Amino acid sequence: MLSATRRSVLSKNLRYSALASTSKRAYSAKQPSPQPEEKSSGASEKAYEYKKPTPPPETWLAQYLRRSPRALNVFQSVTGALGMGNPRQVAGRISFHYYQNACAVREVEERDFWHQECRLPPTFQTWFTVTNLHVWLLTVRFRALPSPYGENFVQGLVDHFFLDVEDRIRQALSQKAPERLVSRQMKILREQWAGLNLALDYALGLSSPYAASVSALKSGDGDAEMAAAVWRNFLGARGANGIDDPGPGRVRHAVNISGEYGKEKLSKERPEDSLRKLEETDDGSGVYDFVGKDVRLYVRYPELMYTLVKYIRKELVRLESISDAQIMKGEGVGKFGKVADSNV
Repeated sequence: MLSATRRSVLSKNLRYSALASTSKRAYSAKQPSPQPEEKSSGASEKAYEYKKPTPPPETWLAQYLRRSPRALNVFQSVTGALGMGNPRQVAGRISFHYYQNACAVREVEERDFWHQECRLPPTFQTWFTVTNLHVWLLTVRFRALPSPYGENFVQGLVDHFFLDVEDRIRQALSQKAPERLVSRQMKILREQWAGLNLALDYALGLSSPYAASVSALKSGDGDAEMAAAVWRNFLGARGANGIDDPGPGRVRHAVNISGEYGKEKLSKERPEDSLRKLEETDDGSGVYDFVGKDVRLYVRYPELMYTLVKYIRKELVRLESISDAQIMKGEGVGKFGKVADSNV
């Protein structure tokens, strides 16, 4: 379903925008050189950065309530009577704290792994996919909360995720960006969010002891399916068309022809040639099949897939050990561990 999630969400309409420009680094062989095989597909020097907007100044009411505990109690009683302290709003505030401190920072915290080991470009798209993974990890844990807390926490977490995504898109495009352009990118990102969630949920479901009773599954099918999702989303689906060298000065990448990525329809007369042309067209994503000496990096892919699958499993177990009461009271969900440590 997400055979090429790494395809740039801003590859065409935003090619000249600040967001798309971070994708065009030294990750492809699109600029031939006298010795293209020596060109590394490692991360570029400048990485995607998000500058948080300056918070508005504190209002006189906030200052007064901070100085007067008695007034604060009265204020909370009034807002509670008005329904402003209902479980959904409380869950929204707590999930915002979890998102900001546990999910949104993960790409920055593990930047060396994602850029140097997985060879993902330092772009907004990489940040989105890494953050999406950790939002999913918390979502799995929140689903186990008693109703209606589970639904409220999941909804609050996803809402904060996409509000942050929209803010980042607008910052990159400038505040004068057409709403049509912003809406289109949000639709594409929502599709990617749903696709990754579905792929990981399916892999997790195959690991259930109840799964064997409804289908002919074998031991390890869940891990294999999760490794496939990891390859598509976090390793750029590289090698889908073979692990040979595409040749100097050429690009080659996997193409997803469904959903929002299927705007360019394949030719009905010769669909194979049309698909091959799309696969060899620079889409501005910065994720292409390895070329030259970098082809040897495919040898590490099984190890990287194992490392990421083990990391996901390890974090799911850690989150399961946190009590429902601790999560619902806003006492935290702990810190995600280092991905590389999962391989030891």
